[in-house]
Amino acid sequence: MAFIAIILVISSLALYFYVDKVMGESIELRLFNLADNLLLDIAKNPDHFKKHPSDFLFSSSPNEFAASGVLVEYVDPNGKVLSRSPGLKYQFLPFNKNEDDIIKDLEIEDGTGLKIYQRMIEVEGEKMGYLVVGAPTSQMYHTLNRLREMLAIIMLCAIVIMGFGLNAIVSADAINNQRKFLSFASHELRTPLAVISGHAEVALRERTNDPLLTESLTTIKEEADWMNRMVSNLLLIFRSRNGMQKLNKTSFNLGELAAECASSIKKLFPDKVITLNLPEEAEIHADADQLKRLITNLIENAAKNTGEHGRISVNLESLPKSYLLKVSDNGAGITKEAQKKIFDAF
Repeated sequence: MAFIAIILVISSLALYFYVDKVMGESIELRLFNLADNLLLDIAKNPDHFKKHPSDFLFSSSPNEFAASGVLVEYVDPNGKVLSRSPGLKYQFLPFNKNEDDIIKDLEIEDGTGLKIYQRMIEVEGEKMGYLVVGAPTSQMYHTLNRLREMLAIIMLCAIVIMGFGLNAIVSADAINNQRKFLSFASHELRTPLAVISGHAEVALRERTNDPLLTESLTTIKEEADWMNRMVSNLLLIFRSRNGMQKLNKTSFNLGELAAECASSIKKLFPDKVITLNLPEEAEIHADADQLKRLITNLIENAAKNTGEHGRISVNLESLPKSYLLKVSDNGAGITKEAQKKIFDAF
């Protein structure tokens, strides 16, 4: 239980800092690109810039900056403001004439957080002043706060569930409590994960011009789906090891099931070459869903561990009283040290 809790905490922290890093780098890249476009426009017509610097507040190149709240300010070599974005009104972007090609996080007088990038304007050796561009970081921190709240809820649910599960395991009425634990876990943890994923998906369907928000919502949905799958796998293992997993046996063709699994993996890895050698008659009586999970895992692992245009072979051999399924590939294989652990959970 403690190990799972540690994994959840580490995964949540890693996700949070990753999103923080990606969003910060994305804002910086937008500022760099805007500064390059504006300086290129000035270099094409420096005389016009000297007379009318306000004409260069927006880049002539097609971009999203005009609608995304990016602010621009031009300062002469002595520190006098020549022109600035209308959105600044009575505010000024922070400027230091001893700095060039530097980016930093600051606050302006009204308390608005900004990421600022400053560059010297130099055309044919003539220093014409400085360009300062800035982007508000309030939306980024708002998104990070929402993500932090979501992760805190997930970890709190996990801790509650693991505490409940630990009490169930050590109690005298272990079997009954284990069933209560499974019912509690499947509802109390999987439900909020599904809600988080669903809300993120709905938000992604809305049209937005903010690539940072789109990227953040995509990351939240992917991580929520991953944690939901992990919980489902944990519950499956728990039920199986305690004899609580019920098998739904039906009669079906094992070869057709293997072909179906291979087809689904082929859609995920279209560059892989999957060869099938399956008999026409392979009727068995078993749990089709569990066998589909097993065969899909084998073929997916082969696809993940082969190079570009990797070759995978799926063979089903009919024996006197059983069938032998073999999945092979031309990947690097499994080391001898790891072979001892291939049947361990995860």
